[in-house]
Amino acid sequence: MDDGLVEITLPNGQMMMASVTRRDPGGGPQDVGFGRPKSFDAVTETLQGIGIAIIGALDNVKPSRASVEFGLELAVKGGKLVSVFVDADTKASLKVVLEWERGRGEE
Repeated sequence: MDDGLVEITLPNGQMMMASVTRRDPGGGPQDVGFGRPKSFDAVTETLQGIGIAIIGALDNVKPSRASVEFGLELAVKGGKLVSVFVDADTKASLKVVLEWERGRGEE
């Protein structure tokens, strides 16, 4: 797996650079598109999906407070930016903490 820098376009149009890992299988040379800007949409969609899944579980358990911490590493697979789950205590491109607290009057 090769590492490289890619330019990422954020949803607000702002550009940023990120260190990413190539996750494409295979041995020979491949054009993974490190030189072309990538969309950050896949990462935000991953975060949204994780949040929805966790909220579903929390609705069943109904804790008064909950916190989930995890890491995401940025990678390029098939020429597109993807996010890969990693332990929050290990090297991660993004360390994410999602917190929920039930307000008064909620069941």
